[in-house]
Amino acid sequence: MIMRAYTNMILAMIILYFINNTFLSHASDILSPNQTLSGDQTIVSSGGEFELEFFSPSNSSKHYYLGIWYIKSLRKLWSGEVPISDKNSALLKVSQGNLVLVNESQIEVWSTGLSTNSTSSASVLLLDDENLVYDTGSA
Repeated sequence: MIMRAYTNMILAMIILYFINNTFLSHASDILSPNQTLSGDQTIVSSGGEFELEFFSPSNSSKHYYLGIWYIKSLRKLWSGEVPISDKNSALLKVSQGNLVLVNESQIEVWSTGLSTNSTSSASVLLLDDENLVYDTGSA
């Protein structure tokens, strides 16, 4: 009886591990209007070659930047110039038809600055050629 309960508990833990690991490690290649990017979340190109994330230039740095990495060589390809102090509170999001970066105080520190009426279908896509494409959804 104890052995069966122990076996069921181990099986449940294994299932929970794989469910959590799938959700935590799965990254999309698109950022839609109802989504945000912060903390350790990433956008990964569909072929798994490139990754957009908040990163610190060194482990001792107190600032984070938004950057695109070539995953296979861990080579940084692009980095934003706006430092963020807390990557867990900062957000990259699509808001009112613009791609917006807000800092830890929820103050807009960067935006695409577009004037568009198409806010519901705007999205950001990381392509396999390392380009980050912002599509306002307007034809």
